[in-house]
Amino acid sequence: MASDLMTPAAVSPARLKRELERAVRACTACELYSGRTTPVVGEGPFDARLMVVGSKPRRHEDLQGRPFAGGTGNVLDQALQVAGLDKQDVYLTTLVKCRPGDDRPATASEVEACSQHFRTQLRLVRPEVIVALGSFAASVLLRRPVSIERVAGYRLDIQGITLIPTYHPADAVRGVPQAAVTLRRDLTAAKAVLDGRLPTGAQTLAELRSRTAVGS
Repeated sequence: MASDLMTPAAVSPARLKRELERAVRACTACELYSGRTTPVVGEGPFDARLMVVGSKPRRHEDLQGRPFAGGTGNVLDQALQVAGLDKQDVYLTTLVKCRPGDDRPATASEVEACSQHFRTQLRLVRPEVIVALGSFAASVLLRRPVSIERVAGYRLDIQGITLIPTYHPADAVRGVPQAAVTLRRDLTAAKAVLDGRLPTGAQTLAELRSRTAVGS
């Protein structure tokens, strides 16, 4: 079980990576395991300050066993480069580790079944900033339905982590006009938060509450 992994201080990152991969590949917590080619665990260093989170693997990811492969990967790579972020310093993952058939959205029960693995990743990486790609990932992380058109670029706070929702690279591949530009903008904002040039989600929330209190 992913929750049985040792703490980061106890073992090497390589050992932790192997344990996490073993737990995901052995997982049969929902029916998605029966139709997968390769589960997609995640990719990147466990000391990454930035985590990029999508909703689920798609066909290319399922075939390669890597997050954000194919056209979506190309869009994401370009956006990271424009933002001044080195992909090797970013942890990439998805909420659900196995591809739902026909690339349909994952169900609530499938997300819940896979949440043990995502919680392990959060515990191991301990990111300062999470960029959530698409409405689905943002809604799960915020625990309420949100529209990406309304929340893209906001600096929010989830338990001390700055959450920045933005468009999924697949939206750009499908031709959504503002997707690629907004993705680059919001990854640039994530870099600015990490560099201390923009307030964190917690600082933004505190400032908003302060202004509201003064105006009331």
